[in-house]
Amino acid sequence: MKSGFYTIMAAQFFSSLADNALLIAAIALLRDLNEPGWMTPALKQSFVLSYVLLAPLVGAFADSMPKGQVMLITNGIKVVGCVLMLFTLHPLAAYAVVGFGAAAYSPAKYGILTELLRRSSSSSPTDGSKGRPSRRSSSAC
Repeated sequence: MKSGFYTIMAAQFFSSLADNALLIAAIALLRDLNEPGWMTPALKQSFVLSYVLLAPLVGAFADSMPKGQVMLITNGIKVVGCVLMLFTLHPLAAYAVVGFGAAAYSPAKYGILTELLRRSSSSSPTDGSKGRPSRRSSSAC
């Protein structure tokens, strides 16, 4: 397996871990602000709402540029949401920004493996676009 595969898997793991850690921090912040109890489940809903609203758009965005670049941009959006939460934006609004970044990240995280596999298979000799080994091998019958 190529080292790029492990790098991508690690990046996806840490991105997901950061989303969940930020959720826990936002819940703690809601409690520190003495917000009503209904805001805790609303926090997760503000995150998920981005997936629902952006579903028709994020696939085209992810296909418009290399997947690694999409992942970098969308993780940057998630960092912006985290920084906004640090600088007193309400946790519901800040976590919605993180959800926006996560929704745009989602199609790229699935497409990057295909992109990586395409690049690695294009370096080996193939017969056309069907991915079969070429018949130019030197084995004689």
